[in-house]
Amino acid sequence: MSESPLVKRVLAVVAVIPPGNVTSYGEVAKVAGCGARNVGTVLKRHGAGTAWWRVVRADGTSHDPVRAEDYWDREAIAHAGGRVKMHEHGIDARELQELME
Repeated sequence: MSESPLVKRVLAVVAVIPPGNVTSYGEVAKVAGCGARNVGTVLKRHGAGTAWWRVVRADGTSHDPVRAEDYWDREAIAHAGGRVKMHEHGIDARELQELME
């Protein structure tokens, strides 16, 4: 079964997030041309092979912090209490767009 254009766009944006960085569902959505909830749905259904732990809520929390923390530790992404330090590791839609080019 082929992936929809939306799935391809979201996964392409997630693929360019560099190790050691995170971004929010909303920032991915801006670049992919959809809503933040669409990004969450795509990652839930199709994101197992992606760096899903690099996409967090706007407040820096993960939908699955227990699993994400191991990945954050490996990539030296500062976090505490299931929340990454967005001011240290977050990238925005402008930066994501640049990485896509």
